[in-house]
This record gives sequence, C-alpha cells and structure tokens, in this order.
Amino acid sequence: MMQSIFDRDEFNDRLFYARPEASSPPPGAIDTFVDVDGARLHLRVHAAPGARGTLLMFHGNGEVVADYDTAARRFAGAGVALAVADYRGYGQSTGVPTLRALIADARPVAEAAPAPLIVMGRSLGGVAAHELYASPLAGMIGVVLESALFDLAALIRRRGLEPPELTADDRATFEPAGKLARGTLPLLVLHGERDELIALDEAQAALAAAGSRDKQLVVIPARGHNDVSGAAAYWTALAAFVARVTAAGAT
Repeated sequence: MMQSIFDRDEFNDRLFYARPEASSPPPGAIDTFVDVDGARLHLRVHAAPGARGTLLMFHGNGEVVADYDTAARRFAGAGVALAVADYRGYGQSTGVPTLRALIADARPVAEAAPAPLIVMGRSLGGVAAHELYASPLAGMIGVVLESALFDLAALIRRRGLEPPELTADDRATFEPAGKLARGTLPLLVLHGERDELIALDEAQAALAAAGSRDKQLVVIPARGHNDVSGAAAYWTALAAFVARVTAAGAT
C-alpha cells in the first residue's frame, strides 16, 4: 500500500517550521506537560480572574507558546483564560511534528485543559480544532477557527507538491469538510478580508460545511493572515461569542 502523502517526510518537512525554544512562564501562568504516544507536549495556562471559561489555542505554524504571553491579557478581556499548546518539536514539546500527530494529539491536550472549554485553531492549528469539533469532549462549549485552512489540495500545493488522489483513510483523518459536517457545537470563523495565504473562500467553505445551527463568519476588514487579531472587530466578535456560549453552557 502506498504511503499517504501526509505521512511522507517530503510533505511534513515542508509543512512545519518548528521553533524549539524554551521560555519561563510569565507571572500568573503555569506550565504543564501532556504525555502522548512518543512525545511530551508543553501546555501553558494563563490565569484570568473572573474568566467564564478557558480558550485552548492551537497556534499557527512557526509560532510557539511564548508568542501568546502578552496576548493572554486580551483574551482575559474577552472573558476567557488562555491556554496554549506547542506541537511536537515546537517550544518545549518533544518529538517530531507531522500532520497526523498534530491531529492525534489534539484530544489528550484538550483533556488537560480546564473546562468549560472553547477550542480555537489558528491557521494550521485549525486541523486540531476540526478534529475536536467533530468529536468534542465533555465540557467543550464552542469552537473558533481563525485564518484556518480548509482545502487540503491547496495545502499540498503550498508545499510545492502535486495533490494525489486521496484514500478513504486520508479523507477520514485529514479532510476538514467531513469533520465540520459532523459538528454541532457553536462555531465562530474569523478570517482576514485580505488573507493571501489562506483565501477567504476557504473560510466561507468551512462555514457552509459546518453542521452546527449556531455558526458565524466574521470577516475582519483590511486584514491579512497574520494581523487579524490587531483589529478591534476581532476582539469584539470573540468576546460576544464567549459571552453567548458560556451563558448557554451555564443554563
């Protein structure tokens, strides 16, 4: 049987930009570690007095836990304590990153985060959020996709490779469309109007595929792939989503 393109070194070596950097937690944050098959993953949880829940961030490619230390205050202002996990080979996490491992690790990482839990996937981290949206944990109350990918063929082409015909296992394991169709939790999709890496069309397709009745796409005007959180509209939309899903979870 031919090896899946998603398991080939040629693909994963071009996909991940691991930064094996260590940093001390800032005041009010706690570092914990989650043991998974073949690796130990770093999870940083920031305190937020008065928070209505925890937002677990699966960050973008090339980012690490420490990149969100300053942003934790903004998330606290939106009503949630921020938890951020590093992928294998990133930050203080051990192991070698692959797309399959990123998806498989999503559940044990989420199990280590405090509930009630909102799962957020940014860019490449969207694949972890898709997995948990399709099969949520007890205590999960919502999912946020920020600048997240949807089109697997486009992802492969961005690595300079030609997409092959996907097998049934490829589709079941990696394809966002089928996972989004199974989801029923409230979903917020945030995407920059001028995103040149992952087109706005992908966000629109993700919204259309999602099975939830409570789903919303917020397009951030004049923003691209990496600067959406610099807009006030981003935080307004996130705070409104947090308020709604935490209120619903409390009833």
